[in-house]
Amino acid sequence: MVVNREKQQLRKKLLAKLLSLTNEEIKRRSKDVTNRLSTLPIYRKAKKVMAYYPLKGEVDILEMVRKAIKTKRFFFPVVDKNAKELQVHEVKDLETDFIRGPFGVSQPDPRKTKKCDSNQIDMVIVPGLSFDYQHNRLGRGAGFYDRFLQGLTPSIKKVGIAFDLQIVKSLPAHHSLDQKVDIIVSESEVI
Repeated sequence: MVVNREKQQLRKKLLAKLLSLTNEEIKRRSKDVTNRLSTLPIYRKAKKVMAYYPLKGEVDILEMVRKAIKTKRFFFPVVDKNAKELQVHEVKDLETDFIRGPFGVSQPDPRKTKKCDSNQIDMVIVPGLSFDYQHNRLGRGAGFYDRFLQGLTPSIKKVGIAFDLQIVKSLPAHHSLDQKVDIIVSESEVI
């Protein structure tokens, strides 16, 4: 239970930091992160990429997706609250293919988008409140991404993205539940 308490305190602290960023700061920092991500061979080779629709304070990857949507296929998560899982839907239009889903998150409209097999994607861009140098991730606490990542085949690359202020030396982690990412990309480094 100590790990859970540490995680809750860390979530609260990081969320406050992220929500204090101005829209201009988020835009500038996001551009730095996505520019770095776009140059990586792992991203350049990927043809099918799972992305996410950013919440306030998260790295905004939508401009990067807009630029690449003609040459790559993009998939976004749909939250299934009953099954407590993420489903994957292909998105072709960032302006018209989304609706407001559970937890206030924009997600693909199941009536306009096609559900896909998650193991057919090449790479997952993973959001998080924090990451550490051992590739641990701290999410928002519901476990959706951990369960999703656990079910992926090992060949699918999991790339965490964050602002520099979200990278910490070490995170409290449940090694049986919390899923690690393969690499982490921030404004100033690739870990």
